[in-house]
Amino acid sequence: MSVQQHLAQISDLLARPLTGSDAAYHLVILRESRDFAPPNDDWDELMRTSEEFEGELIALAAALDARWGPHGTMSMEGYVQAFMDPDDDLPPFFRYLCESGYFGDLLYWRVGDRLLAASVGHEDKEEPVVLFAGVTASGEGFPTPERAGPG
Repeated sequence: MSVQQHLAQISDLLARPLTGSDAAYHLVILRESRDFAPPNDDWDELMRTSEEFEGELIALAAALDARWGPHGTMSMEGYVQAFMDPDDDLPPFFRYLCESGYFGDLLYWRVGDRLLAASVGHEDKEEPVVLFAGVTASGEGFPTPERAGPG
């Protein structure tokens, strides 16, 4: 898919209503690779695919930066560690990312009263590589604007 197609999907995502606790966020898969389970467990192809998806994320980020200004970047590491502790209560958006195996660093933009995030997810070596975007109206778990830095 092209960056323009991704932008169209993101525009649709941003237009969805966010009401109630069950719809506090929405995610869309922009692109998904094949899985890498045996007998398709070619490590070199997985690495090439991951690099290709990361490159696509960089191109998408440039287009989103042009539209909404420089993005912030945040690590998912603390959320992944908290996710492993059943007593930890994560913000719903970040809990869903962890449940989905989307542990990669997030790029994010403030778009009106919403936060838009994009990243590449890859749960484990056998799963597909996924380029995704998500939107939430809750800033819970995101850096405050004065602490957020450009990517």
